Amino acid sequence: MSTMSLKGVNKIYDNNVQAVYDFNLDVNDGEFVVLVGPSGCGKSTTLRMIAGLEDITSGSLVIDEKDVTQTPPKDRDIAMVFQNYALYPNMTVYDNMAFSLVLRKENSNVIHRKVMAAAEILNLKSQLNKKPKALSGGQRQRVAIGRAIVRHPKIFLFDEPLSNLDAKLRNSMRRELLLLHQKLNATIVYVTHDQIEALTLADKIVCMSMGYVQQIGTPLELYDHPANLFVAGFIGLPSMNFVDSKVFDGYIENEYFKLKLDEKNNELLKDYRGKEIVFGIRPEDITEEGDTKLTVTVNENLGQTTLVHGVIKDKKFVCKFKRWATYKEGDVINIGFKQDKLHFFDKETTKAIEA
Repeated sequence: MSTMSLKGVNKIYDNNVQAVYDFNLDVNDGEFVVLVGPSGCGKSTTLRMIAGLEDITSGSLVIDEKDVTQTPPKDRDIAMVFQNYALYPNMTVYDNMAFSLVLRKENSNVIHRKVMAAAEILNLKSQLNKKPKALSGGQRQRVAIGRAIVRHPKIFLFDEPLSNLDAKLRNSMRRELLLLHQKLNATIVYVTHDQIEALTLADKIVCMSMGYVQQIGTPLELYDHPANLFVAGFIGLPSMNFVDSKVFDGYIENEYFKLKLDEKNNELLKDYRGKEIVFGIRPEDITEEGDTKLTVTVNENLGQTTLVHGVIKDKKFVCKFKRWATYKEGDVINIGFKQDKLHFFDKETTKAIEA
């Protein structure tokens, strides 16, 4: 497949609204890169600039070491799969998948071979003579993907392709996309607001907010070592718990609890003694053993795990325990925090405090 680089890319619209700021990204050959963030963060705008559907205000886009910033969309050799499938309702599945090749005036035997190969990969051979209205949502999305596959593009672009599907179908389509990536070894740039999709699909995640890149890294890097408060709160479900706290020698303290620090964390925070920071802990890193008292408000059993919502005094906290718990509203339980899973953030810069 291909490599791609975006260097110092900015997008400013005619009304002087800036949607993307100084976007820099290197995509390796065969890499699955996911742009993730809340609505309005600039991820779809970035994807459309890669496709050529939006002009790049400043900066450059390089594909296979060739600058294509000013290259028309049709000459970039990129295939895009849209959220709404964008299928032709009057055409069969076969004709929808073959359409771009017909426009290129490819040999009919070549078209047939490519369409059948894509149909085999996507398990659509039995659907080729049907029209889109006769297909399920998942099948329509596979047709849209098949239409991209037959072109053998340098890069695949996916713009929230699963957002119109129900939860069960989204789960199965995620697995199909992973299998598809393994079969094609394709270079993929994928946009979603769903952090679960980002964590399960990506080789590399680009987390965005308000037009800025907040962090780039592997799913595990963003989960275990978030660069700032935004990434820490956005990546992970349920979200990380945060508490403004003051640092002392050997412990941190806030109006809800006092937490003793082990030697490593105490050393990490030595320059913050006497100052306020933001303490963070993921729900799954809270234990049922400790000296902090939590009053239960809601107990959500999820099978192998239980989400326990509660308050420490009046501060809301969420815990995730790896068992079926049966706490009731008003129960008071003791909780603790895993020392090797504590997160600390500079209150002024919001950046993570790390060694």
